[in-house]
Amino acid sequence: MTALRRIVRLRAGQMPPLDLATICDKCNKSRAHGNHQKFSKQRQAEGIARRAGEQAP
Repeated sequence: MTALRRIVRLRAGQMPPLDLATICDKCNKSRAHGNHQKFSKQRQAEGIARRAGEQAP
């Protein structure tokens, strides 16, 4: 019966912490408090404009 058991191997361990900003770059307040949806939309629009500028020859 012991031949059917799997060998348990522990992997690298814990995941490293994510590199996310906790402070909003638009209003300098915590992103966990309040509604930051309008700032998120602004950030997305800036990213799209930046990528469009990089792709232009």
